[in-house]
Amino acid sequence: MGRPLKQVIREHSEQHALSTDQLERLEALMAVNKPRRAGRYNRMSSLISWSAAAVIASLLAVIVLFQPGPFEDIPMTERIALEVAHNHIKLKPLDMETDSMDGIRRYFTDLEFVPAESSLLANVDRGLLGGRYCSIQSVPAAQLRITSPDGNHLQTLYQTEYRKDVFGMLPVLENGDAPVTINVKGITVRIWVEKGLLFAHVS
Repeated sequence: MGRPLKQVIREHSEQHALSTDQLERLEALMAVNKPRRAGRYNRMSSLISWSAAAVIASLLAVIVLFQPGPFEDIPMTERIALEVAHNHIKLKPLDMETDSMDGIRRYFTDLEFVPAESSLLANVDRGLLGGRYCSIQSVPAAQLRITSPDGNHLQTLYQTEYRKDVFGMLPVLENGDAPVTINVKGITVRIWVEKGLLFAHVS
């Protein structure tokens, strides 16, 4: 005679029930595996975060590289005027002293041009004191220091090779153009092109 159904079910459950030790080991395995899953998730989240940060950094770099610079909206004549006026005010020591253009030409041999006199200043009684190497918009230039006609203050005459790719279109005396006059930092700057040279006179 067969056993009652309830007894069979109870015996089957007892045979397949986990012991206390087995339950503890199962819980330990679950505890170990859970952080592993979380760790993989954290690593994935970290990877995504770093990737997003790299994309953002790249976008910022592109924006910084291609956005207009602080001087791009300023006309070239004003940029030149600001630069030469700043150098004039600083009044750095001369590289050499001379009272003649011949002395200037003999000294400034590292330039890509020969320093020249301007017709705008040739007939004015100004005393040449000397000069020093400098640059205008990163183009090597000569900075000549002269005294005013009354001898009461110093003036500066800058000259450099006229490069259209750097300076753009500027007034050319030989074409009948008048110099550009700009007042900046409390002083007057005149800018023109003559004999293939860019001149900037600060007074």
